Amino acid sequence: MTEKLFTPKQIIFGIIGIIVAAIFFIVEPPKGLSIEGMKCLGIFLMAIVWWMGDVFPDYITAFWLLTLLVVFKIVPLEMSFSAYSGGVIWIVIPALAIGVALSKSGLLQRIVLKILSKFKGTFNGQVKAFLLAGNIIGPLIPSATAKVAIAAPLARTYSDTMGFKPKSKGAAGLFSSMWMSFGVAGPFFLTGTTMCFTMIGLLPKESQGAWTWLHWFAAVWPWGVVLLIGSYFAIRLFYTPDDQIELPEGYIANQYKELGQMTRNEKIAAFVLAGCLVLWVTESIHGISAALVALLGMSVLLGTKVLDRQSFRSNIAWDTVVFIAANTGIAGVFKAVGITKWFSASYGVYVEPLFSNIVVLIVASVIIISILRFIFVSQTALMTVYVVAATPFALAAGIDPFIPGIIALVTVNVWNVFYHNVTFITTHAASGEMVEYKQLQKMSYVYMVLCIVGMLCCIPVWKMLGML
Repeated sequence: MTEKLFTPKQIIFGIIGIIVAAIFFIVEPPKGLSIEGMKCLGIFLMAIVWWMGDVFPDYITAFWLLTLLVVFKIVPLEMSFSAYSGGVIWIVIPALAIGVALSKSGLLQRIVLKILSKFKGTFNGQVKAFLLAGNIIGPLIPSATAKVAIAAPLARTYSDTMGFKPKSKGAAGLFSSMWMSFGVAGPFFLTGTTMCFTMIGLLPKESQGAWTWLHWFAAVWPWGVVLLIGSYFAIRLFYTPDDQIELPEGYIANQYKELGQMTRNEKIAAFVLAGCLVLWVTESIHGISAALVALLGMSVLLGTKVLDRQSFRSNIAWDTVVFIAANTGIAGVFKAVGITKWFSASYGVYVEPLFSNIVVLIVASVIIISILRFIFVSQTALMTVYVVAATPFALAAGIDPFIPGIIALVTVNVWNVFYHNVTFITTHAASGEMVEYKQLQKMSYVYMVLCIVGMLCCIPVWKMLGML
């Protein structure tokens, strides 16, 4: 028996998407929108329907989107695929490569164990340790999957060693502390997740260059602090075990000692990592872009064979690279065919109340995006749709488009149902299923609340930075 190419759900959504596109090709465009703009909207809506129905993997649908824009002569090929030659994609590839090298060399595990060993072996001590460790290594590696692949097995090992049974409160607490820092705190730093670069790529061209490492941190740090502190108190409230159990004295320190002396590859990776971080943080001084710094770092790792050819081929998420580049180019296409201008002029009056009050915008956006996650399987796809749609209204209201962008970026990480978050599924599996999903579901709603509170705390900072 051969596996079916498409499920009934995929077939239904596939057909609906094609019908939607066909309608936009046939119907006369409204006043102020060109024929090319109307066709572009139709193809984009088809892609949205396909993303919602998971008709194809998200990056394949993105390829369909860009290719059909050229086939129907809506924009030339060099415009449709312009993001593949832009700065965003050339920081994503080397950033992912550096992350692979850090994980492969063993340096990432060494850093995590060193941090964990500085805290007491009690439940409370290890909750603090995992929360802080995830945030400390956050800017070091832009792949949440790579980070949780190291941290989740450690959380399971410590849970078992402390005597917590799988699916117990103690086990759920250690898992939550690991997940809330290693899994969803990435947007705290520009280099914490490739999704940050994706979001920047969705912004207008004139806005993208302003977002250096320090500028990003300056605009987002209140959210990160609220997430860190709020997570700690929520975990203590929901998961503190009845019995206080400690890890054996010196347990983590001995694990660290077992790693032995730093290897050649670890030393080179540490040198490259330190150099990249220094240059990223000081970009406004020396003027070397983050993309060039990342490319230099990757070149050193490849040249010294810390990252070999096979790892470069197989360990980098190339489908993610393709999808990011495809999505970050659509904003430029919308502007070129007049959709952005038409959308703002035609519907600005209806959404003005939402964008005229930043508090309402934050609360409403988090709720709306969280609801839409029930029908959007792809986090990146939903972020793309929201940022592209919100940008013209934000500009008209005098709001930096980064603001709806960061709201979308942090909110799409919710895991209100199990299928919402691919990284969560990966983390759950990597931990040996030490917890049941329903135990962690409440933390998703805590995360939503913390996103709202964190974004509200960012408002004074945004005003100081001239973003409002």
